[in-house]
Amino acid sequence: MKDAYNPHGAALMDCFRGDTSATLICYQDGARDDVPASFWLRETIDPLETLALELCRGHVLDVGAGAGLHSLELQRRGIEVTAIDVAPECVTIMRERGVRNAEVANLYEFDGGPFDTIACLCNGLDKVGRLADLPRFLDRMRQLLAPGGQLIADSFDVRIGADKSRLADLARKTETGRYFGELDLRFEYKGQSGAPFSVLQVDYETLEQMAGQNGWHCDLIKSVGAHYLARARPA
Repeated sequence: MKDAYNPHGAALMDCFRGDTSATLICYQDGARDDVPASFWLRETIDPLETLALELCRGHVLDVGAGAGLHSLELQRRGIEVTAIDVAPECVTIMRERGVRNAEVANLYEFDGGPFDTIACLCNGLDKVGRLADLPRFLDRMRQLLAPGGQLIADSFDVRIGADKSRLADLARKTETGRYFGELDLRFEYKGQSGAPFSVLQVDYETLEQMAGQNGWHCDLIKSVGAHYLARARPA
């Protein structure tokens, strides 16, 4: 996974060091999307993510923390937070921005905890991979949580607001046996191409069903269009 995120980390570091034109090229299911690296260095927090931060309590693990947007806000609120990311550049940026506890770590190899809250934000369930990987992800969350702990995460229902062409694409994906919210993603930056990997955008009904099947209780906190925030607790 680190190799997949090398272009991402390089783009963010260039932007952080002053190249405001740094742009990350993202290929999602083969379609190109150019995203300014400044997006990850923004100071404005999405309203649903603001609500998520208000729900955080105790010792918080910020998974895939990026440039530290959410960790910094939690620190400002007096909350103890540990931030992890697979990209070393992101961890350097976080530390220089003032995140007190930031570590380079793969979620499944990270040795820490237990935590009262795990926050997976900014399309946080993308790191699950494929829908079939969701039980493994939830098992890992259970290992990292303290008794009574909670997982706060956001995701998208890609069907909501999709035009006819996009809905047809999703239907074709389903016909091949794949879940419609699984995306193949690859990053490029300055001629460097990262390894392709899968990301998940899971609709809430599917999340709730699979969470229940794996011993979790899931609540829908709020949805805005296709974007929603959920809280899950081990049953």
